[in-house]
Amino acid sequence: MLTYPEFVQFVRESIPRFTQNWLNAEQDNAVAAAAHPPTFIVAGPGAGKTTVLALRVLKLILVDSIPPGSVIATTFTRKAAGELRSRILAWGYAVVNCARSHVTEEPRQQWLTETDINAVIVGTLDSMSEDFLAKCRPPGGITPATIEGFLATAIMRRHGFFANGRHNNAQLDGFLRTFISGFPPTRPMPLAVKVGVALSFADRTRHDQVNLQAFSGVGAGQQVLSGTVQDYCAYLANNHFADFGRLEVLLLDGLLANTLGRVTNDIQAVLVDEFQDTNYLQEQIYFEFCRLTGASLTVVGDDDQSIFRFRGATVELFADFENRIVASLGATWQPQRVDLVRNYRSCTRIVEFVNHFVQFDPMYQGARVPNKQQLIPAAFHAAHQHPPVLGMFRTDAQVLASDLTQFLVDVFRANGRVVHCQNEQHTIVRAGTGDFGDAVLLSHSVREYAHGDPPRQRLPLLLRNLLEGNHQVPVFNPRGRSLYEIDSVRRLLGLALECIDPNATVLQSIVAMSPTARARMLSWRVAAMTFAQSNPQPGGLVQFVQHWQTRAAQNMPAWPSEWPLLELFFTLVTWIPELQLDPEGQVYLEAIARTISEAGQFSPFGARIVHQGNIYDGLSVKAAIREVFETIANGDVEVDEEIMPYVPRNYFPVMTIHQAKGLEFPLVIVDVGSDFRTNNVHQRRFRSPEQPDTVHTVEQMVAPYCPIGAARAQRDPVLRAWDDLRRLYFVAFSRPENVLLLVGLTPQVGTTPRVRSVATGDVRHGQRGISFIPAAQWHAGFLPNSVALI
Repeated sequence: MLTYPEFVQFVRESIPRFTQNWLNAEQDNAVAAAAHPPTFIVAGPGAGKTTVLALRVLKLILVDSIPPGSVIATTFTRKAAGELRSRILAWGYAVVNCARSHVTEEPRQQWLTETDINAVIVGTLDSMSEDFLAKCRPPGGITPATIEGFLATAIMRRHGFFANGRHNNAQLDGFLRTFISGFPPTRPMPLAVKVGVALSFADRTRHDQVNLQAFSGVGAGQQVLSGTVQDYCAYLANNHFADFGRLEVLLLDGLLANTLGRVTNDIQAVLVDEFQDTNYLQEQIYFEFCRLTGASLTVVGDDDQSIFRFRGATVELFADFENRIVASLGATWQPQRVDLVRNYRSCTRIVEFVNHFVQFDPMYQGARVPNKQQLIPAAFHAAHQHPPVLGMFRTDAQVLASDLTQFLVDVFRANGRVVHCQNEQHTIVRAGTGDFGDAVLLSHSVREYAHGDPPRQRLPLLLRNLLEGNHQVPVFNPRGRSLYEIDSVRRLLGLALECIDPNATVLQSIVAMSPTARARMLSWRVAAMTFAQSNPQPGGLVQFVQHWQTRAAQNMPAWPSEWPLLELFFTLVTWIPELQLDPEGQVYLEAIARTISEAGQFSPFGARIVHQGNIYDGLSVKAAIREVFETIANGDVEVDEEIMPYVPRNYFPVMTIHQAKGLEFPLVIVDVGSDFRTNNVHQRRFRSPEQPDTVHTVEQMVAPYCPIGAARAQRDPVLRAWDDLRRLYFVAFSRPENVLLLVGLTPQVGTTPRVRSVATGDVRHGQRGISFIPAAQWHAGFLPNSVALI
C-alpha cells in the first residue's frame, strides 16, 4: 500500500490540476479520513464534492488497500455515474503509473501492477440492484426484466384500473382528488391523471415501507387505492417485471435474507453521492450493506440541495444522519463529519447572495443540518470585479422575452451589454469563443404552453420564437412539449400508422381507448398524408406507404412474415431528416425507439407486425397501437435529454431547475415569475404556498403507517412546501459562475409587491429578504441581498 503523503505526492505529480494547488484543508480531511467510522461529508454547491469523492475512492484503494472490485459508489443519475467513473479511471491509472515509477520495493510494485482501477463499481442504486440480483440469482431463478415509466403506466392502467373496473370507481375518484392541489372539484378527473397518482403512490408505499394493510382499513377510498397498488405489484411479480421501486425492494429483501453473498462477501467500501435525495428504502439498503459487511461508508450531500421530494427523497434522513446511523448500527458507527464550504464555482457576489437567500428565513433553519456553515467564496474570485446579481422584470411575458432576447444577442453576438451602476460599470460579454451554450434559462417548468383555451405561450416558447425566428439561434428544450405535440414526431407516427393500419380499421375497432388518444392518432394520420403528398426528399414516400399498406413486396421475393416495428420507424425517418440531424429531434427519436423496445418486452408479438394471412395479423397491429402509439398519445412517454452526450455550443439551452442540478454555466437566467401576473390562488403553491402540495399531503397521509413518517411530520406540510421551494431556488441561484440574472414580471418587485414569492425573497411571516434596486442606483455598499434591475 501507499502512505497518505505518498498518495498526495503521486496525485500532484500525475494530475495537472493538482500540480500547483492541492485540496483545501476541509477537502483534504474528507479524502484522508480513516476508512472507519463512516465519513459524513456536507458539501455545499461548487465545493468540489465530485473531486473529493473520486480521490476518496482512490485513497481507499491505494492507501487503505481495499481491492477496487470491493468498492461501490452510487450516484443519483446515470450521467453523474459516468462522470464520476470517468474521473476515477483517468486519475486512478495516472496515479498508479506514477507510483510504479517511484516505488522500488518488489511487493509494492507487484501490488500496483495487479491493481485494476477499472473494477470499481460505479452506478445508480437502481442499476446496481439490477446487476446484484442477476449476479446472485439462484439456480432456476428468474431475474426480473426492468421496465421504464411508460410501461409501468400501461400495466397500472390495465391491471390496476381496467381489470377491476376501478377506472369508474367513485370512491377511488373522490379519494384521489385529495392528492392533487388545486384540482377543480367539479372537473372530471382524466384516467391518465388517476394512473399517474396511483403510480406515484405505489412508489411511495415502497420507498417509505408503508403498511398497506393498515392504511387500507382507514376508509373506502384508501382500500380501493391499496387494492390498485397491490394488483399492480402482483402483476409485476407474477410476470417477472420490476420497476425501479421493486428492484430496490428485492435488493433489500435479499440483504435481509442474506441471500446475496456473492455480492456482500466482496464489498468493503460503500460511497453514496447525493445522499440528501435518498429515500427510506435506500437508506435501509445502505445500512444493511454496512451491517452485513462492516464496509467503510462515505456519504456526501447537501440538505439545501434536496429537490427531489416528489420522487420520494427524504431530506430528513440526511439532516439527521449522524443520529440515525448510530441508532441503526450502534455507537461504533458514529460518523466523522466534514463540511465543504469553500465555493470554487461562483463569484463573490453570487456566493453572498445565495448565503443570504438560504439563511434569511429563520423558519427554514430548523430543516437544515445542525450547525450548518455558510459558503465561502474562493480566494481567486476576490481579485476580480463582478457585476451585481441582476434582475429583469417587465410588464408582460412578451416584452420580457423581447428584452431578454436582445440581452442575449448583445452578450453573444455583439460587443456585450453594459450595465451602469452608481459607482461601477460592467460589460457582460462572451469570453473568447463563447456562445449561447454558456448561458441557460432555468425555470420550475420548461413547458412552452400553459393550460388554457387557447393555450398561453410561456416564456420558453416566446424566447424560442424570437431567437430562432429573428436571430437564427437554435434553442434546445426537448421537454418543452409532449411528444405528441411535435410536428416531426406527429408526421412520423402518422406515417407508421398509415403503413400498418390502412384506413384506421384496427384503430377504430379498439373500444377501450380514451377519445383524446384516438383523436390524436387520427390527426397524426392527416398530418402524415399531407406531408407525404408534398413529396419530401429523397422522394418515393407515397409509394413506400402504399407498398406497406398492401404488403406488396419490393426488391424481395415475398413480404416477411414478421416485420420489426422499430425497423419501420427508422426507415420512415429517411424522409424526416430533422429527427436525425437536430439535437432535439434525436432526443425525440430516441424516446420513440425506447418506447418500441420496451413494448417488445410486454407485447405478445414483441413489437413486430405479423403478416401470416390469419387473425394474428390484425392482433399484432392492435398490440402495436395499444403499446406504442396509444402510450405516446396519452402523454405517458417522457423524453430524456441525458442521451445527448453533447449539444452544440451555438444552441441556447432551457432547463428545469431539477435538470440543472449539478451543472454550472457562466451566465444563468432564472425565471422567478414570468407566469405570475396577479396574486392568483392557483399559482401560490409555486411561489408562496398556503396549502400543502400533493407530495406533502401524501406524506402526511401515510405518516402513521410507515417508519419515516414521524421524522417528516416534525414540520407541518405547508412549512415543508416552503422549505422545498427555498431549496429549489437555492439550487438555481448557485448554478452560475459569473452572472446571475433573475427574470419575471413587475408585480413581483417594488416595496409593496402584489405577488409574493419565495424566489424573490419573501418568507412565510411576510418579510421580504431581497431588495430590488434600479441598476443606476445600485452600488457596492448595498447588502448582499440586493438585485440591480436592468
